[in-house]
Amino acid sequence: MKRVSLLVLLIAVALLSCHTRNNNNGKTPANTANIIVPLASTPLFYTQLKGKLGNKEITMQLLKTAPHLFRGYYCDDSTGQPISLWGTLDSTLVNIYEETNNSSEDRLFSGYFSDDGKFKGVWHGDGTSYHFELHTDLKNAVPLKVFYQIDSARLAPSISKSPVGTVSNSIIWPDSLVDSTIARFIIGQVTGNSRATDPQKFLRKGIDSFILSYRYSAKDADSTEFNDNTTAVSWNWTTDNDMKVVYNTWPLLVIEKYAYDFTGGAHGNWGATYYTLDLSKRKVLTPDDIFKPGYKEALSGLLDKAFRKRFNMSEEDALDQNLLVKNIPPNNNMIVTGKGVAFSYVPYEIGPYALGQVTLYIPLSEMKSILK
Repeated sequence: MKRVSLLVLLIAVALLSCHTRNNNNGKTPANTANIIVPLASTPLFYTQLKGKLGNKEITMQLLKTAPHLFRGYYCDDSTGQPISLWGTLDSTLVNIYEETNNSSEDRLFSGYFSDDGKFKGVWHGDGTSYHFELHTDLKNAVPLKVFYQIDSARLAPSISKSPVGTVSNSIIWPDSLVDSTIARFIIGQVTGNSRATDPQKFLRKGIDSFILSYRYSAKDADSTEFNDNTTAVSWNWTTDNDMKVVYNTWPLLVIEKYAYDFTGGAHGNWGATYYTLDLSKRKVLTPDDIFKPGYKEALSGLLDKAFRKRFNMSEEDALDQNLLVKNIPPNNNMIVTGKGVAFSYVPYEIGPYALGQVTLYIPLSEMKSILK
């Protein structure tokens, strides 16, 4: 087959119809269009929801990654720009918040789940509100499951005021409907080992590793510190890991791996790493797969422009007033959707810790000259 340009991402259109081949080179399961996720009663889940928000068609990647905790992304289908989501469950009321730069007003989906795979309610933000109704739509998407474990351990079990370390871990896993070759590829990206077969054992291994290293560190702890609440807090270590789906339209699956670690000090370290998987080729895409040689300078200019727009900076303002760099270089922490590409930078990579993680989205229309 002629090699399709990996990102004139009409891939989201041109390849959606390419599901007639019946081989391991990659078709989506034939019956994914009929899958309904019982949102109200399923303890943990992944689903893709579609519907209208006001007059906009939107797509939401939603995961329940822990009891009462939701994570995910959504986008306006006309732009494809992913917006990060987090949410909580209050009795039966679900509140899903957008992560934005503007802290003066929450932007959220507030509503109710039903077991026919629907999420209905009211979106609030920008001084207005809209009714929304989203429904399960996994056509041309890879069905996934979510697994979660949490545990804690006392640093010094024999001491009554011992600090406590807490670890939680949530992962996605291909559903049994997924072609075995593609499933192994996804598992390899999730775990680092394509031969892994048991998600619960994988989670437990990570938790046991944290507890072992935490208790091993007790040999360096001064137990007299445990009587001082301020000092003792620095020994209450925490590790949280979870995974989200950013985009899921055949043949692309974009996943996020998020990690937070506090091992003492002024604050914890955190960041999200993104993987754009081309399932048809069983390949993790990099910028070199997508852009023409010599793309970095042109792409850096587009990233500078995107940063100025997002943070309301004029052309006259030097970026290094707010950043640690004069110009923003493209990296490999990349999100590819059907309408554009985003590059994401963890704290300290281009800016101070207080700036947080910065994700910059560039529409395909602005990159035509550098796309392969």
